[in-house]
Amino acid sequence: MTDQARAGEDHLGDPGAHQAIDVLAPYRPAVGAYPVSSRTGEPQRPVMLGIACGLLVAGAVVSSVGLVTVLWDAATVTGYHTAARILEWTKPNPVSFLTIVMVLTIGAIGALVATAATAIAYNAWNGRRWARLGGIVALAISALTILLNPLAMIAMAPIAIGAALLWVPVVGRYLAAWGTIRTAPAVRRGWAENVRYGILPRYRREAS
Repeated sequence: MTDQARAGEDHLGDPGAHQAIDVLAPYRPAVGAYPVSSRTGEPQRPVMLGIACGLLVAGAVVSSVGLVTVLWDAATVTGYHTAARILEWTKPNPVSFLTIVMVLTIGAIGALVATAATAIAYNAWNGRRWARLGGIVALAISALTILLNPLAMIAMAPIAIGAALLWVPVVGRYLAAWGTIRTAPAVRRGWAENVRYGILPRYRREAS
């Protein structure tokens, strides 16, 4: 190591050496008059949005519990044909190919309802504008729980309320704020110039 490098390295222990370090300014998105969170620097999430997302997730959980109940009841010979409405209507032979189709259909319905509601809650929380229309689609999908059992059908209530709350004005302003951020032109940065290599000038000290 050269004397100049050693001298610069020794200077790193100077208590005042860190005073001149430059840092990037905090990220502050341009959202107009909409309030910005001091903790995240992003548009502030309204309480109504949290309630809407919570109800959508609750609907997904209820539909999943209903699905598990259907599969549990269908595992017995005596409860098979009464485990779900679709089984009551079709009355398939428990050892037939139709039974396989029915079980797969029941599983697909439960998974689709839960996934749709959860996906809309996630995207609404993160400010996706299309989540409003997605809430209507999730509500329509939740109507498939009619083919399952009464417990799964309860999921339609929280999903319907959650989807409706996504249309209240305060949630609309939050989604619009995120839309402004996402549609803003990207900042293009040029190539760096005057790049310095080696020990920074403030760490150098002439060897005595």
